[in-house]
Amino acid sequence: MLAERAISATVIFILCLALVLAGGWIYTIGIAGILAIATWEFASMFQKGGYAPARTIITAGTFLYGATCQFNNSLLTLSAFSLLMAVIIVYHIIVYKKHQKTAAIDLSISLAGIVFIAFMGSFLIRLRFLPDGLFWVILCIPPAGISDIGAFFIGNAFGRHKIVPQLSPNKSVEGYLGGVFTSIICGYGIGLLLNLYNPIFTGLKGLIIGAIVGLVCPLGDFAKSMYKRQFSLKNTGSLIPGHGGALDRIDTWLWAGITSYFLILYFFL
Repeated sequence: MLAERAISATVIFILCLALVLAGGWIYTIGIAGILAIATWEFASMFQKGGYAPARTIITAGTFLYGATCQFNNSLLTLSAFSLLMAVIIVYHIIVYKKHQKTAAIDLSISLAGIVFIAFMGSFLIRLRFLPDGLFWVILCIPPAGISDIGAFFIGNAFGRHKIVPQLSPNKSVEGYLGGVFTSIICGYGIGLLLNLYNPIFTGLKGLIIGAIVGLVCPLGDFAKSMYKRQFSLKNTGSLIPGHGGALDRIDTWLWAGITSYFLILYFFL
């Protein structure tokens, strides 16, 4: 299993690096596609539990909403998001007769999906179109992935005190702190490396971003775990060998993207 996870992680790294370096529409369409797959998995979890969210609509809507972020126009993206919510509500009104017993929950699931994945995930795209966006993405997102790895190994080696045993029995306080530590080291190291190419990036900025990303990105994992536990699922999907679904892989990236974006705007630009 560890070898399988390592191979999949390598493929994911190469794919994501290629998207980041390509930039432009290639990056936007690639990330929007990943978010759409994650949204499909999100809705599918609830369908397996007997609910009827607007799976096709929120999947397509996530992709199209992500695509609007290419234009870096707040009015356009806000309009697109509002229109998507309206379409979802209209759909659930139309199918209300068929799903009366779960209608309110179905609507809530659909709206939750576009907030949790489409809205939060859009900041992964917005990051790339900031000034020096290529460097910001390289600085801000890897610490989230390294945090996962650090938490896994340090938690397995030293984990004694569980954080939320009923929700995530394998996650410990020691693992969480290990994830924060490795995220800080990763951010600091990348900051130093980027400084060789662009002087506005420093090890200190990388350290700050790594620390904050490491602290908050587990929220995505805990939120996803709550959904999975509701239906006794091990993974959100089976797309990635050894990792589960796309949502299993990007859950921490969602928080890394939105947190880094506002951190950069408020303090670094």
